[in-house]
Amino acid sequence: MATMLLSQHSSNPLEVGSSDVRNKAYHEEYVSAQNTNGAFTPTSEDGHNGFERPEMVEYHNHLARLYSKQGVAPSTIKRKRPSHPDELPVVDLDESMESADDMNFEAPHDMGTLDDDDDEDEDHDEDADADGETDEEKTLYLKPQEEQQEIQLEIVNLNNAVPSLSEDYTIVDRLGTGTFSSVYKAIDLAYHYKWDNTAWHGCHPPISSAHYQSAPYSPGTKVFVAIKRIYVTSNPERIRNEISIMEDCRGCRHTSQLITAFRHHDQVVAIMPYTRNEDFREFYKDLSMAGIKAYFRCMFRALRDIHSRGIIHRDVKPANFLYDPRTGIGALCDFGLASRMDGSTPAHGACLHTSATREHPHGKIRSRNDYDVDLLKKMQREARQKSLWSSERVGYPDKDTRAPSKANRAGTRGFRAPEVLLKCSQQTGAIDVWSAGMILLFFLAGKFPLLQSSDDIEALMEIATIIGRQKMEKTAILHSRTFASNVPSISQEGISWREFVEKQNPNIFKPCTPDPRYYPYNDCNTHSPGGLKYPPPSSSSSYSYRQTSSSRSRSTTPTRASTPAPPTADSHRADVEAALSLLAEIMHPESTRRITPRGALYHPFLADPSEPEDDDLFPHPFGDGVCGKWHYVDEGTDEQCVTILDEGEKRGRRVMSGEGIAIGRWPCEFHRNECYEE
Repeated sequence: MATMLLSQHSSNPLEVGSSDVRNKAYHEEYVSAQNTNGAFTPTSEDGHNGFERPEMVEYHNHLARLYSKQGVAPSTIKRKRPSHPDELPVVDLDESMESADDMNFEAPHDMGTLDDDDDEDEDHDEDADADGETDEEKTLYLKPQEEQQEIQLEIVNLNNAVPSLSEDYTIVDRLGTGTFSSVYKAIDLAYHYKWDNTAWHGCHPPISSAHYQSAPYSPGTKVFVAIKRIYVTSNPERIRNEISIMEDCRGCRHTSQLITAFRHHDQVVAIMPYTRNEDFREFYKDLSMAGIKAYFRCMFRALRDIHSRGIIHRDVKPANFLYDPRTGIGALCDFGLASRMDGSTPAHGACLHTSATREHPHGKIRSRNDYDVDLLKKMQREARQKSLWSSERVGYPDKDTRAPSKANRAGTRGFRAPEVLLKCSQQTGAIDVWSAGMILLFFLAGKFPLLQSSDDIEALMEIATIIGRQKMEKTAILHSRTFASNVPSISQEGISWREFVEKQNPNIFKPCTPDPRYYPYNDCNTHSPGGLKYPPPSSSSSYSYRQTSSSRSRSTTPTRASTPAPPTADSHRADVEAALSLLAEIMHPESTRRITPRGALYHPFLADPSEPEDDDLFPHPFGDGVCGKWHYVDEGTDEQCVTILDEGEKRGRRVMSGEGIAIGRWPCEFHRNECYEE
């Protein structure tokens, strides 16, 4: 598929209602037409979306005429099957774009698939019926009638606003809405014959838990995608930033992949894979320890891969990790707040730690010669004296003459790491690890949410109440800050995260009966959205593979040998002990001492000695890996290229984002069968 890439900002799409200011007008028109023509209840004879009835077609034409003043014109940007990467279309996203101060919605999804007709595959029908699954194409009709009408009107409006969209996609439902965008579920009508999907599928091997991302769909299957409509109020620079970041994240494991994007006048549309997932609140109390392990193996693989590319997600939370508890598959989404790691050192307020490097992904403590030790000691003494003041003397300076501290503090309340709250100017991927630790805390404590502060000061107080004054002071000084508080509930030593969990969940060491709905204790024949049966949560030592067609067909399915036995009291205790050990390393308040995603994957809680190491399945950033010496960036065009052999002659070839990625000890797809002399 073509490589126009894009997306948008943060927040759970299910947390807010539709915010398109035109929805009210559309709904009033619909109600008026309904009062005139009578109520309409779709049936199976009305077509897959109920729009084939003559009165509905006439009504939709009426809407098109009514809102034709929106400036709809023929689309000039289309996805094509590129004969060569150099032929990809380029669009200036700044042209005709409105500006905005912020964007706060993004819900990219991984792809799902269904058979074309319910009666064509009896086995599939039996599985679907047994699991109580609903045809992905008809989920709209499970919603209240009034919401159905609203969504149908939005679909009509979107098709009118972007006329070329209906040529390649059939929109069947709305997945969510936000302040600056809406996301819809659609069928990709041209996946099997029109698009080149190689770049965004990637080349994850069958033993990888991310193999589901790389396996194309079998001919004839329906391919579902997520279509995001970004409103004209979105900031073009933020869109550009997210496009660039999502491009660089192509090939990352368990990360939402951007398929394509295009624009029609002021309407920007992004296409991403769709993944079936469940609301975190519906399963977090019922997920077994094995399911929790699968959740975090996926999450930390995603974080390891994006951090290796110098990218911080900044908004890791349950709503932005699309997890299907039935299959053990999760995907990190919503890169609207994502940023690149900045290696520069600020002139004012520099931290006592370095920026991220390859050897030290979370930075390291600077040499004592790099900062004024006496000044820091003086700052700490003054802060401790202030902590002894009475409440009458507590407050902010009337005229604060201190130089302002500026730092990126984007994120969601309750998930911000201490260094974000302290306005650290040299943030690293450690902030994502802390956020992932908050999610692990939800699982172990059995409560969600836990920290509900209204501002950064309250958030620091919540953390200090747990970890204690001493650790908070040490954390603050790491970022050239001080911590002072006269609140008596903040003890000097605090408590450990283990003690906190045990207080919140006294029954944590008591094993529960596994929920038969969820991985890995559910039916072995339950399919993932992509058609694979349970991609392995860490790798595939306990799986056997059968191949029915091509080496990259989705009919290549890892089959679980059997449903595992329920945990014993001893095995459950061992898992909980390992989880608490990992939690302590993830939630370390000092960012430089916080465990890295790679370290988490090798921790006893997530590591499995019987399976291949994560390093063997790690997708290297472009230019790294065993064939990295044959990868380069063109100095003139700044494009990624590889050196290949063409009839015995070496020549350069431009590659698209997502191509030319070496995995583990294996070369990329361009160099697997080639031998080059130095």
